[in-house]
Amino acid sequence: MVKNNKKTCFSKIVSLVGPALIKFNQFYRHFTKNNPLFSAHLKMLALFILTVLLIFFTGGSQSGLKIIYLLPVIFYSLKFGAKWGYVISTLSSFLIIIYHLAALERSALNLEADLVLIGTFFLFSWLVGNIITLERSIKSQFSEIIIKDDLTGLYNYRYFQQQLKKMLDNYRDSESKIGLIMIDLDNFKLYNEVMGSAAGDKMLQGVSSTIKSCLDKEDFAARYGGDEFVVVATCLEASQVINKAEKIRKGINTFSDDALNSDWNLSASFGVALFPDHAEDQQSLLQKADDALYKAKITKGNRVQLYYSIFDRLSGRIAYKEKEFLSTVKTLMFIINARDQYTYNHSERVLAYVQAISRELRLTPQELASLEYAAFLHDIGKIEISREILTKPAHLTEKERDLLEKHPLWGAEIIKPIKKMEPVLPAIIHHHERFDGKGYPDGLKENDIPLGARIIAVANAFDLFTSELPYQEGKSIKEGLEFLKQGRGTLYDPFIVDTFAACLSQYQNISQLIEWPQDLCRLVPAGYLPGSFVMGCQYIDFYSGDFHFIIKATAYLAAAIVNNEKCLYFWGKEKEEIFLKELKKYCYRGIQVETLLRKNQLLRMPEPEDLLKLIHRRAKLEFETRKMLKQLKDQAFEEGFISLRVILDGSSLPLSEEELVRWEKNLSRCIKDLEIVVICLYDVDQESIGMCRLLHSLHDKPLLNREEKGEEAGEE
Repeated sequence: MVKNNKKTCFSKIVSLVGPALIKFNQFYRHFTKNNPLFSAHLKMLALFILTVLLIFFTGGSQSGLKIIYLLPVIFYSLKFGAKWGYVISTLSSFLIIIYHLAALERSALNLEADLVLIGTFFLFSWLVGNIITLERSIKSQFSEIIIKDDLTGLYNYRYFQQQLKKMLDNYRDSESKIGLIMIDLDNFKLYNEVMGSAAGDKMLQGVSSTIKSCLDKEDFAARYGGDEFVVVATCLEASQVINKAEKIRKGINTFSDDALNSDWNLSASFGVALFPDHAEDQQSLLQKADDALYKAKITKGNRVQLYYSIFDRLSGRIAYKEKEFLSTVKTLMFIINARDQYTYNHSERVLAYVQAISRELRLTPQELASLEYAAFLHDIGKIEISREILTKPAHLTEKERDLLEKHPLWGAEIIKPIKKMEPVLPAIIHHHERFDGKGYPDGLKENDIPLGARIIAVANAFDLFTSELPYQEGKSIKEGLEFLKQGRGTLYDPFIVDTFAACLSQYQNISQLIEWPQDLCRLVPAGYLPGSFVMGCQYIDFYSGDFHFIIKATAYLAAAIVNNEKCLYFWGKEKEEIFLKELKKYCYRGIQVETLLRKNQLLRMPEPEDLLKLIHRRAKLEFETRKMLKQLKDQAFEEGFISLRVILDGSSLPLSEEELVRWEKNLSRCIKDLEIVVICLYDVDQESIGMCRLLHSLHDKPLLNREEKGEEAGEE
């Protein structure tokens, strides 16, 4: 009985002490990882204490081992420099004196020997400490020379690559993002040639100082090469990086004439990309930022461009095999870009124009998806045509023209292997047919020409006429419309021309149409812009506080308006009042969003309380939820909307964590194959970090970031 009591008592002690020791060990590891100097000091202190104990137990003032006091003195001086060496020398000297006073020692011989030893402590501290300080100073100077650019004082290209790699590794599992800003001075080469290299160097130094003044503590900047710079900044939202880039841009714009010794208007172009939103590795991130910079440069510079791609504008569900195919097509498009940059950017612009026309025509999501692919791929057949013909400024010979007119058929041959892309083929093959029947390749006329081909024909002609080329100045929207009207009824479908004209009346210039709206780029997370959501999928976003929630909800609403979607929302009454109030102030392209809302486009979602009562009955809950969502979707279609977007504040639902996970899984199952997008918002201040990560894993990722969903779709 006594033995059993002892065992029980011992087990209780172990159960109490064991977890405490484990927690202490975890705390110590975490603390020392974040404070490496503390760990080093702790080890040195342990050595000093062991030395003191050894001398104490071997006779104190009479010990013959007092010389080993030199060990902690030397080690401290080596590790932390002369100052800490002096501190340990003082402590060692104080202990020796204490030993003498405690033992009332009066031996002059011992006292003199100890005084010599004390002097040795300080001598070694001074000698070793200063040698180490000098070594570190020289090492630091050499390190600065190795990692810094001589002219600008910024970090150099090599160090930038190393640091960026470290940051990506450190932030890979973090909630934060890394923003990469690539900066290129506009017309610097001309300035350098006109004003001389000395003036050019002075300009670069001034720009470097401006960049430095705009950085936060955790940011760093580097000279990427020539007149290019890069800035790496941590952030939670794309808007934070964009605002920082704008601050630098404005700082560069305000460069005084005195500083440049001329009346030169200094400006720079900025490309911004985010990790992991736009890229998941270092090389891709650099490429995306460079792509964004190129877009800023070709639109006359002096602007900040957040990365987006033609792929981000494609909508509809992508199966795994299709996604694999599109990756191949993207490679081909990049080859075309290398041979003829105009053709690649032309495809991007045609896609934007086609989307604008499609919105006016109220095409179904399936029709829109096929037409978007066709617009993207309509010139893929040009991969078979030589660069000399593609870039020839003069009129083509008859033989060259015959060759060029075959590109729609060659494009169709490239796409044919993918069975699910068959609906795209007619629009690609016939996008050069004329409304009067005199086009190619088959001479179709009027309504015999597929609708998609007629739409692409108008968008294609408009871009060819308005684009700026080496041998052609860019034209305005008004001039482009006049050109289309001249071919109305002969070259182009008159109804499509009129529809496009009505659409273009909303824009002051072409760049407004072909770029993502800047207000959406600032507020909506990168990758969540219009067109990057897939129908029948569920997405997640996080917010912190009511005002942050209102910003997010309003931005998603603006995206719904752009896509002609019906938008249902569900959140608390207080948030609803603030939301409706702030919505009146929100502007989209200079127009208040409230004025763009169609009848019944924004409504509060029917109360989900009846559904939540079924939370523990999976089959019944799924049946009732799908039934309700299908009814809401059908009603949206009857009202003329192309799809339904539901925005929910998950943190306002009266559910436990277990019930919330069950509810989210139920939503994912219910909206599958429906023309619905669901966006769930959660308060990071209310949900635990573990819960946020779990919820994030349950939701889809934006288009072209959906590896797992793509594989599932392929299996289906």
